[in-house]
Amino acid sequence: MAVITIEQPVTHNLLISYIYLLLCVCRRPTLVGYVITITRRLVKTWKREMAAASFRWILQLHKDVPKAARFYSEGLDFTVNVCTLRWAELQSGPLKLALMQSNDHIVQQKGYSSLLSFTVTDINSTVTKLMAMGAELDGSIKYEIHGKVASMRCIDGHMLGLYEPA
Repeated sequence: MAVITIEQPVTHNLLISYIYLLLCVCRRPTLVGYVITITRRLVKTWKREMAAASFRWILQLHKDVPKAARFYSEGLDFTVNVCTLRWAELQSGPLKLALMQSNDHIVQQKGYSSLLSFTVTDINSTVTKLMAMGAELDGSIKYEIHGKVASMRCIDGHMLGLYEPA
């Protein structure tokens, strides 16, 4: 049995060439036309699927990137993949958060930015931990029938939502 592993995206013609090579190695040239027809259909399907946009990350601007990375890693258990003075990439499950250094006048202070919402196991201890790291509670913790919710303004003015299910 011959197997060709393709680890890079390939064009339609290159994929057909790989399949033709595989079939020739297997000494079954009578199947080439049939397999090429199927492959052309698959490539058209792949092209349609690949045309859709996929989520890459959320980007936040911060004055002090290492401090912001520490805030998310220690306060909300993000994994830090990369952290420099000007750029950081963090991850929590499938969510990727990018932090970029920006001048003081560009970083929004006390305005509303995108709101990152997190489900937590203990909202009171999470609020306490984040406040110790410089976040401010925006209003009070609300006790709803479905659970507790809180809004916090973290460093550089970004908003966080916290939710503890009932």
